[in-house]
Amino acid sequence: MMPGDELQPKPIFAATRATTIHTRPEHIWPWLVQIGYRRAGWYGYDWIDNDGIPSSEKILPEWQSLQVGDHVPIWRGIDFPVVAMEPNRYLLFVSTDGRESMALALYPQGISTRLVWRIRLGNYERKPKLIVLDAFTDIGDFIAVRQALAGIKSRAEGSSGRTRFLLLELLTWFGLFLGFLAALIALVVRGEWAAPLCAAVLTGLLTVLCILFRPPLYLDFISFGVVCALLWSLMACAQKRMPRSADAEP
Repeated sequence: MMPGDELQPKPIFAATRATTIHTRPEHIWPWLVQIGYRRAGWYGYDWIDNDGIPSSEKILPEWQSLQVGDHVPIWRGIDFPVVAMEPNRYLLFVSTDGRESMALALYPQGISTRLVWRIRLGNYERKPKLIVLDAFTDIGDFIAVRQALAGIKSRAEGSSGRTRFLLLELLTWFGLFLGFLAALIALVVRGEWAAPLCAAVLTGLLTVLCILFRPPLYLDFISFGVVCALLWSLMACAQKRMPRSADAEP
């Protein structure tokens, strides 16, 4: 159990992410209390979640007096009040309607600390046209929160982290995913199934591996090149078969 679990016992979406930071909780806590949209940022993809404003690389004294009852901006026009907190242990934010909660907790492990980030979304009115978008909630949360955790870790440990090429990395992942979708479309549209199925499996596997394990950027580019080569091969094979089918017509 984590703080806030009792507020939404049956969430429609629940995700727990964690990272180990090689320092004590009191060195991590200041980075947590200043978190937020247009505060110190989310230490992640700033061009998406902080209006392009770079997340702070230092402790900001003006945001260090966070208290229960204060409202922290999550996004434009969306504020989550702080409903519970214990310095150097946990922070709990809950939406104004009480349906959504976000908990950040610190668990000491010897000379290191386990930072756990839990998000729970309550039931809401589901509209048919939004069901497809709901399917991307998990992957979006995974990518965004993982990068935020990495940003907190690098700052608390005093290391530079992996921040210089985040946009290129994200664009490469998006390209891999588009290649996977293209392979799936080819599997449905084309008459044969063997080659498109192999392409769909390989592109999907490369996409998942790159997102999950975050290899060096050059391996992302190589993977993207492999996906492009697979799709080009599918198109070339399709074009070679078109004249043959036309010649077969009486």
